[in-house]
Amino acid sequence: MDKKNDNAPKLFSFAAGSNLNTPTFSESKADWIPYGDNNLYNEFLVELLNTSTKHNSLVKKKVNMTAGEGFVETVENKEYLENINGKEDLSTIAFKCGYDLMTYGGYAYAITWSKDKKTIARHSYVDFGKVREAKQLEDDSEMAKMQEEGVDFYYMSADWSNTRDEKNTPKLIQGFNEQFKDETTQLVYVTEYRPGCDYYTYPDYISSVDWIELDKEIANFHINSVKNGFTPSMIISFRGGIPSDEEMKKFNKKIQKEYAGTDNASRVFLTFSESGDTAPEFIPVNLNASDERFLQLEEQIQQNIVIAHGATPIVAGIAIAGKLGSSDEILEAEDVFQSNVIDTKQHLIEQSFNKIAKINGLTEPLELSGINSAPDIDEVVPEAIDKEAEARANLKGSVGGVTGILEIQRSVSEGITSVDAGAAVLELIYGIDPQEAVRMLQPTTKPIESND
Repeated sequence: MDKKNDNAPKLFSFAAGSNLNTPTFSESKADWIPYGDNNLYNEFLVELLNTSTKHNSLVKKKVNMTAGEGFVETVENKEYLENINGKEDLSTIAFKCGYDLMTYGGYAYAITWSKDKKTIARHSYVDFGKVREAKQLEDDSEMAKMQEEGVDFYYMSADWSNTRDEKNTPKLIQGFNEQFKDETTQLVYVTEYRPGCDYYTYPDYISSVDWIELDKEIANFHINSVKNGFTPSMIISFRGGIPSDEEMKKFNKKIQKEYAGTDNASRVFLTFSESGDTAPEFIPVNLNASDERFLQLEEQIQQNIVIAHGATPIVAGIAIAGKLGSSDEILEAEDVFQSNVIDTKQHLIEQSFNKIAKINGLTEPLELSGINSAPDIDEVVPEAIDKEAEARANLKGSVGGVTGILEIQRSVSEGITSVDAGAAVLELIYGIDPQEAVRMLQPTTKPIESND
């Protein structure tokens, strides 16, 4: 090691580099527009879906409410929905498109023209994450001319992380167009509008991506703390001199790779030296109760993820301290969520499928039906009424109920309570018919005799 400049301070930074969770989409040297800085933004979004319980739950709920039941079947569209030439029926394809829409902010599926190019013979689901938008050409090629006419083109690959493999070589596919039918199979590609995006789009929860990733990292921190036995982190101070700048950079890079991040929560590493003079000093680091600080973030993380999805704690199924949440509140919250979020998603899917359906002569629009997790109001209210009526009948027939009625009769007969007031009490508490209640309290009516 170089021992020059021993008094110069040398610092190591163990902070993990921040990820760019909201990439920009712009042209590159490739024939397609990269989907994010490394062309793998789809994998990042899928990882968020698979590692954050809160985010995954809300996405799944939105999908179920949008297309959980598929298309509503009618006499006219039954055969068309079966998609007999395809692997899946249209309801299944629409459900998968719904999942992509909630995950990526867009969806895609392929259509195949019939031999006479007059109708659509087949629909096929296409994973939105495997599609890349083609670059606008500025040459004399046929593709460039078609692009000038408004025809879109796309590239598809089974694995964009390994396009050098022959089976993953990106393949060009034409976008759906009713005027240009030379290509039998064409791609229907739909994205939600997002201001500032010339290519692709962002999912509607984009503002909470950092919070979703934080949710994942906190869980990761705790599981690795458990695996590593909650041992304390350490700073290693070497006494054998200061290494050269190049050695420091290499050592720092190695430490960063090996120990930074939540995967290495509370990990300790060991070194050996030949003499005490060069033995490293191990200094425990006070983590400032990191696990407790992470727990304090839980509520903030939860709130930001729920809001970004356009939901409320009730819709997300999150318990609120001091509030049980009545059936009416749940129904109202679900209804608002349906109107503000789900209806728009359904329309975006229905719109493209209906455009294709018209080519095949369907006159009735296709409509998606979702699964609503909230109880139906027609089922809740009668049940509540039946239970209330049953409770009143039980009260009326009980000893306490008879005694109460007797007290009301005596109060009316002594002029303390009016007939109307007494009748109102009998109706409210005991469920007695208003006319019957008045008759019971009339002065001519003989009071009920007690067995006491």
